[in-house]
Amino acid sequence: MFFQGISINISMVKLVTLFAILTVNLFAQDVNYSNKIDEIISSDLKYKKLSMPKKSADDVFVRRAFLDIVGRIPTYEESIEFKKYNDRGELVDYLINSQGYNESMFNFFADNLRLKKKLNGNVSGETYITWVREQIKKNTPYNKLVKNILTAQGSIYSNPAVGYFLRDEGMLLDNVSNTFQAFAGMDVSCAQCHDHPFDDWSQMEYYEMSAFFTTVNTRSDKGMRKEYQRLRKEAEATDKAKETKGALNEIGQFWQQGGYRNNVDSDLKKVLALPHDYKYRDGDPGEVIKAITPVGDKVRETRKRDKLQPSFAQWMISEDHPTFTANIVNRLWNKAFGFALIGNLNNISEYDELRESRNDKLLSYLIYIMKEVKYDLKKFNSILYNTKFYGCETDPKDNFQGPIMRRMTAAQLWDSLITLYTGDIDKWQPENRIEKFRYMFPDLATLNSTQALKIYKDFKTVEKEYYKGAPKAGKVFAIRSSHIFDGRARNFMLEFGGSDRELIENGNQEANIMQILTLMNSGMTNELMSVKSRLGKKLLDLKREEAVDYVFRSYIGRSPTKEEQQAFKGVGFSDIVWVLVNSHEFKLII
Repeated sequence: MFFQGISINISMVKLVTLFAILTVNLFAQDVNYSNKIDEIISSDLKYKKLSMPKKSADDVFVRRAFLDIVGRIPTYEESIEFKKYNDRGELVDYLINSQGYNESMFNFFADNLRLKKKLNGNVSGETYITWVREQIKKNTPYNKLVKNILTAQGSIYSNPAVGYFLRDEGMLLDNVSNTFQAFAGMDVSCAQCHDHPFDDWSQMEYYEMSAFFTTVNTRSDKGMRKEYQRLRKEAEATDKAKETKGALNEIGQFWQQGGYRNNVDSDLKKVLALPHDYKYRDGDPGEVIKAITPVGDKVRETRKRDKLQPSFAQWMISEDHPTFTANIVNRLWNKAFGFALIGNLNNISEYDELRESRNDKLLSYLIYIMKEVKYDLKKFNSILYNTKFYGCETDPKDNFQGPIMRRMTAAQLWDSLITLYTGDIDKWQPENRIEKFRYMFPDLATLNSTQALKIYKDFKTVEKEYYKGAPKAGKVFAIRSSHIFDGRARNFMLEFGGSDRELIENGNQEANIMQILTLMNSGMTNELMSVKSRLGKKLLDLKREEAVDYVFRSYIGRSPTKEEQQAFKGVGFSDIVWVLVNSHEFKLII
């Protein structure tokens, strides 16, 4: 037994050692990817007779990394903590494996997928939103995520991914345009009505693409409609006359918001025909169209019409697809460095357009990396943020000499303000209610009208408890932008160019007078200057010089200069906060 124990321990040591070797090798491979990116950029700059930019200061880097990776500025304590790390890579890895990364990536996907609390048809989109969160947290490979979305069927509570189709319920052609734009970076919307005037897209090709989703049915479930009518009759028979209307309305909302009204299923008899005003010679008005993919390896409609959705999804995520990988690479590069490698994020067109990229060799290599890491977005992002190029000084002139100096996005600005107010913005997390919702909405056939009403009321209660325990700054919930879909905070973000999520990547970073006035006079700015804020409480315990340093490092990530210390001598802290929050240095990613 003694020797058996030794044998087991030795085996365990071997396993641990082997794991360590493999981990180191994988890390080394990631480092090699990062180094190769730097080599490609350096070679390109040398060819253009430009120099590689200088390494940024540590204080600058830590603030930038926090903003880009987790979507907010670091706290005073976090900026100081950076000094304990041996190299920048440790900080990057720490941030990418934090909850903040998940929240930042959720905003990225929310803008791309146009996530909203209410989908078309007034169906609750909350389970769809929560599902997307779960995929980010699990780090589901990007190609698998897209496949799950494009092949989704069922009710939104049994398969939340169908929320993607319910987002555009009743608008098949619009959904096709959004699909190509979101996942392939192709703007084909013009071809919906006529041959594209600039790209090689014809209206016929648009309809051939759309035919893949002809069988996708987002209408009412007839069986559930019958059950709903039964519940209405029961309510009419059992409720008092004056209460009947209200009861029926509540049951109706229960049926609608429960996802029964808008299931996604297949109707194999449905076909797509050319519009009545079709005017080109390659088809006739009213002609039934067969599904054919327009680029890459051709996929055609077969007799197995139940395979239309899956075959399109497989074509879209194929490694051989002209722009699928290039699109996600381009969007993530833009998120990290502030500029796209291929012109317009939402229209990189066909693969030939890659010739017009900012750096062809770099783009091709990034596409190669994405395929090598098997569409693991965490790993890919880690490679980008661990490049020396990312850690360089910013380029104010857009010469490809470092990340672009740019303004915070609306989400970054909001999350930074909330960080200043609360300190830990990831501490509060709303309760995961997907399982509750699934429990609440069973098969209607199993319910009577009284049970249906009770479940609906329970649903409304759970809905109202979404913000339970959330901190407040005055009358506004002091929570992550990734959890805000309406209210004053949402209006704040829209004011600063946040996407309204009606269109893909519909945000902007353009400055205007209202933004200036908002930062100067908003309730949030006033709350930051009050003793109720985390910063205000902290300052009460610090000496004057320490307090000024604390404020500067909290807002702009560095200590004040001697000149700044002197300039603010005798100035109240509320005034210092007001000056800093309205400064360019606070609002810019440097």
